[in-house]
Amino acid sequence: MPDTPAPTAPASQPRPAPAAPPSPRRCPLARYILGETCAPTLVYLHGITSSAVSSSGAIEHWAAAGYRVLALDARGHGLSPRWREEELAEAGTVLLEDLLHTLGELAQERHARRAVGLPVAAARPVVVGHSMGAATAMVAATRRPDLLSGALLIDPARYGTRGPAELRERGAARARLRARDLADLPAALSRALADDELPDVEALTSVWAQQRTDPALLTTGVVAPEVPWTQTMAALAVPTLLVTGDRPGSARVGTAGLALLRGLGNPWLETALVPGAGHDVRRSDPQAFHQVTDPWLHRVLGA
Repeated sequence: MPDTPAPTAPASQPRPAPAAPPSPRRCPLARYILGETCAPTLVYLHGITSSAVSSSGAIEHWAAAGYRVLALDARGHGLSPRWREEELAEAGTVLLEDLLHTLGELAQERHARRAVGLPVAAARPVVVGHSMGAATAMVAATRRPDLLSGALLIDPARYGTRGPAELRERGAARARLRARDLADLPAALSRALADDELPDVEALTSVWAQQRTDPALLTTGVVAPEVPWTQTMAALAVPTLLVTGDRPGSARVGTAGLALLRGLGNPWLETALVPGAGHDVRRSDPQAFHQVTDPWLHRVLGA
């Protein structure tokens, strides 16, 4: 939501800066930034085994629409630092803290620019996430709603709907797929180029992202902060749009999840279904995805 400026303080009592971001216990994440500094800002979080540049189509679309897009490589992905052994025991918490630190940095940047008379966007950022990134964005929105204007959740991972053993097995399956692709990168690229839903411009970067994924994270099975998703959805108190598909065996939320969310009666939460879409809703039908999400982003942030 738009920021409400604090009352002007007397010259002898300067307005205090916002709280500093959490102390960075870890090396910072790699980030890619498109757009003007003072433009309405989107913070983009990708899913497991992906990277920011693997979503270049969406990033370029939003930048062309007038947004500043700050896209992060999650820890252990893309150009971001690898996971340390002691971090893996609290991987979900680390994912959350990485995002909160970035949002804290953006809050400090806004304060500093305003203090010296430079233009700033009228609203705090919206966090856009897919799968693992959407689950992280969801929890961040409940923990620090003061740092963001809203959350756009693209078929989020649903912590609490699978047991630890199943999560580890799914992680092991991802690790096996990664190893297969690494063993024959030309064949992996051929498969990516043959995928009707994967834009050619994202095919090479998707194979690169798979290669750059830290297998240590995959073995844990962690794809989200350890917070039950229905409880978190019920607790959301910032504008939130959840977008999912209805393709059987692919969409994580799907029609059944949408019915459950509607039953929560949370007035801050809107939902949208893209018919025929799978887990990666944007790639399944980019036009339908942006027809749903663009008006919502404009309503929350303007651009």
